[in-house]
Amino acid sequence: MKELETYGAAADGRIWTYTVQRFAPKSPPYSPAGEFTPFVVAYVETGDGIRIEGILSGVDAADVFIGMEVSLESCTDVPRYVPARGGTS
Repeated sequence: MKELETYGAAADGRIWTYTVQRFAPKSPPYSPAGEFTPFVVAYVETGDGIRIEGILSGVDAADVFIGMEVSLESCTDVPRYVPARGGTS
């Protein structure tokens, strides 16, 4: 069995595909503390071609689109992305 290796992917990318999570997940780290609010789950394709699943915040779900430029905001439990500044084309 091959051992896992750490790979440093780029922090910026574009939304490859996404969905809106409209029901509360049952387990951490996705389960909300308190009242549930729908959120965007996106696959982000980084500049080096890696696709990473994460949560997109800082934008209304109706304004999200495939190809939207995003930046990694944090990566503690789940990668969390935000729209890139000026990157809405």
